[in-house]
Amino acid sequence: MKKRSVQTLCAIIALAMGHGPVAAQSESPSSTVTPVDWAGIWVAEKRFGPDLAGPVTLSRTGNDWVAVIQGDSVPVERREAGNRAVEWSFDFFGQGRFVGRQANPGSPIRGHWFQPPGVVQNARYATPLRLDAFDRGAGYRGMIAPYVQEASLNIPLIAAPGNSAPGAARYRTFLRDPERNLGMWFRIETVEVEGSELHFRNANGEVLATGRSIEPGKRFSMVFPRFGETLDFTRRGRDTAPAFYPRRSTAPVTSLNRPADTADGWQTAAPGSTGLDTSLLTELVSSIAATEPSALREPYIHGLLIAHRGKLVIEEYFHGFDRDRPHDSRSAGKTIGSALLGIALHKGIIKSLDTPVYLLFGEVEHFANPDPRKKQLTLRHLVTMSPGLDCRDGNADSPGDEDNMQSQDAQPDWYRYALDLPMVSAPGETSFYCTAGINLIGGALQRTTGMALPRFFQESFADPLEISSYQMILSPTDDAYMGGGIRLRPRDFVKLGQVYLNGGTWKGTRLVSRDWVRQSAAAHSTMNQPGDYGYGWWRQTFKVRGKSIDTFFASGNGGQMLFVVPQLEMTVMMQAGNYSDGRTRNAFRDRFMGDFIIPAAMKNE
Repeated sequence: MKKRSVQTLCAIIALAMGHGPVAAQSESPSSTVTPVDWAGIWVAEKRFGPDLAGPVTLSRTGNDWVAVIQGDSVPVERREAGNRAVEWSFDFFGQGRFVGRQANPGSPIRGHWFQPPGVVQNARYATPLRLDAFDRGAGYRGMIAPYVQEASLNIPLIAAPGNSAPGAARYRTFLRDPERNLGMWFRIETVEVEGSELHFRNANGEVLATGRSIEPGKRFSMVFPRFGETLDFTRRGRDTAPAFYPRRSTAPVTSLNRPADTADGWQTAAPGSTGLDTSLLTELVSSIAATEPSALREPYIHGLLIAHRGKLVIEEYFHGFDRDRPHDSRSAGKTIGSALLGIALHKGIIKSLDTPVYLLFGEVEHFANPDPRKKQLTLRHLVTMSPGLDCRDGNADSPGDEDNMQSQDAQPDWYRYALDLPMVSAPGETSFYCTAGINLIGGALQRTTGMALPRFFQESFADPLEISSYQMILSPTDDAYMGGGIRLRPRDFVKLGQVYLNGGTWKGTRLVSRDWVRQSAAAHSTMNQPGDYGYGWWRQTFKVRGKSIDTFFASGNGGQMLFVVPQLEMTVMMQAGNYSDGRTRNAFRDRFMGDFIIPAAMKNE
């Protein structure tokens, strides 16, 4: 083997082992090394699990039952629950557990699979699991489909002048990822390449992380601080970086397709068949698809869906998302908590919105910070964000701030944590954003319905709306979290808006009363503007073509927004990844609705 080949092989081996570059001896004083060009889009993708998924079988062994998953088995608990119903449960070595119910012998067992916390989202999740009988009830089988946590980190390196050291290459950059928008926290702005090392620096020049070249100009590795694991980044083109670019193709959007019929309960129609101005909507979709990401604070649209006059007419996805991928709702999920409360009232499970909250959980004296004002706290105060408890989100000094509640581990029961909070005002006296209060609605529902909240959600919300797939975020005690974060498929979330547009019904089935819809959209609280909050819904009026168009909408961090526009018989779903970037979210919200979507529905006005 020639001398230069041996030296090259040693250098590659050293780099792969993380020892840095090996200096090769020059064969002549005049030899030069061509600098490596690192400019381009660099992507690291990693699947964090869970690995426990797939077929599960329940079978009888003598008088006992066992559950078998991936060749291993655990005992199953089976308990008679009255009226021929049977409750089933099993725990699979701490990697997940199942809790389900069977209406009568031989019928399907329906319940939820509870998975442990993950890396991307450090929370538990519950997903629906149905087990069907086979061999005349001798066994049951189904498919575990947990929320699989994945990361896609996208870093563009853009050549920039001003090398910080001789021989070093300097690039400007930012980080984008679809699930967390971690670039808002990992604020890299420049990358300096020196030899085999890539130094990622913030605006102050501080090194936030260091990458190591594995194949110069082709691959580098970095221990990413958020995950604490080594990720490999490779250079990608537009067609292989779906999370970075809105779409693979650069071809202009000239027309919109009719949404597919998927037997999910939606009647679909061509965009122009219901009277919408398709030229405006095509222009909007085209502008989203043509966005070239050049900075961190840019619209990061994942999905846009519009239902008009009862039909789904627009369904467009970007950045690798699609109709089958459940999307994080963030605080837009709070509105589902409000809807569940309306369902319980309609069913007569809860008699009045003025039901005292502490009456459902125990005497006030049993909780910390006893205060006579706590006896005045009602469900109405929770759903209008006016509980008087010290739970002011965004205020680090407030013990009930959502981040404070979730980061502490002294009290894993978040219902108890909220009820223990001190009072700062009388209930109903003032309003402030209080996630802990909205979450208490979930606890009230569990105590009044007598069933776990995932089951109530499935039977009273998901089933009537023909929703078969979702990922329900949980508290540390495995109670469904009503503070937001449930993951739903986009077409399923839009159904909530259609229910309210229909006055409380879905395909003739009533979920909530017409009065509940009216009150939900009415002004009850002031958050940012006078009367801008109802029963878990925000309120906003758009001025378009000299007319005032009233809307009410669910809103979540990142750009998760579900608008109901009664005057125009329309509901609109936007999903995006601008987490912790309210400025960008509000800008595209107002532009999309005010300049394109509402005008498109006013075509003939």
